[in-house]
Amino acid sequence: RVETNFLSYAIDDAQKYPYLASMGIYVFKKDALLDLLKSKYTQSHDFGSEILPRAVLDHSVQACIFTGYWEDVGTIKSFFDANLALTEQPSKFDFYDPKTPFFTAPRCLPPTQLDKCKMKYAFISDGCLLRECNIEHSVIGVCSRVSSGCEL
Repeated sequence: RVETNFLSYAIDDAQKYPYLASMGIYVFKKDALLDLLKSKYTQSHDFGSEILPRAVLDHSVQACIFTGYWEDVGTIKSFFDANLALTEQPSKFDFYDPKTPFFTAPRCLPPTQLDKCKMKYAFISDGCLLRECNIEHSVIGVCSRVSSGCEL
């Protein structure tokens, strides 16, 4: 949590957005990046806590304020939790907004086949075969098999 009033030109309500974080999306000129990594900060290992804070001293560093959906998925548990959170209604992220279409890589798999299944708040990937199962608040991966009597 930081004082964000100085961002009032970009964010109208500083109270609504009291946090600043690096999301790990960086754009560098090649020479500037090589300068940082090869000559100035050869012993540094982390962009967010070591390199970027020092780079502002002698490089032009700019930030873009992002107010959309973002989750830190730096651990296996946080990645798991972020995926399950997408199954909640309403979800924090809308895959189906026609103004911002979401595309995935084509897999050329058969469609998922469901036979006498009960599902609630779930995402089912391509190529799955599900038989007589109950699935709730789950994400089922590509080409998964869920057999009769299984509850997730």
